[in-house]
Amino acid sequence: MSAVVQADLPSLPGLLDRQALRPALAAAADAASASGHALALLTLDLDHFKDYQDRAGENAARQVLTQLALLLEQLKPPTARLAYLGADEFVLILPDCQLAQATALAERLRERIAEALARLDQQPPLTATLGVAATPPGRDWNAESLLALADTRMTFAKRRLPPHHNLVWAGALPSDWLGRLGLSAGSWPGL
Repeated sequence: MSAVVQADLPSLPGLLDRQALRPALAAAADAASASGHALALLTLDLDHFKDYQDRAGENAARQVLTQLALLLEQLKPPTARLAYLGADEFVLILPDCQLAQATALAERLRERIAEALARLDQQPPLTATLGVAATPPGRDWNAESLLALADTRMTFAKRRLPPHHNLVWAGALPSDWLGRLGLSAGSWPGL
């Protein structure tokens, strides 16, 4: 079996790569902290993508990733930044966005992704699972914790919440999962 596609996607205007994500996220975090406005992140991982790639091949898998990047770019708010991390993972940086707004956006994205990828007639279907995090009130947060929380919520949904795909999670995590992040319950929206 082959590894999940790791090559860069074709050059898409505005699409950040893994290296560009860190400074863009740091700049968004600094701006949010200075203004007192919220900052939210969505992490996205395609469900069943490895199986699809093994059956359809790397070229088809790359086409799906490109289609997904274009769809996300089209559907994201104008102030948001989209990053492709490699494999089948994306991040959306959402300035001036509260947890409820980010969760509603994540649900719309999840639905549109499922619709767009249904044409592949893949079994199991290609869908997306998203993790959502937003800054807590006050200034006791940093960009890395925000990204880690969104990513952990996505991973938790895929591993622990049935049906383990096609989900959005912005809710509570078990205390043993919070310990991995160094966060205390009640300190962040949704915890």
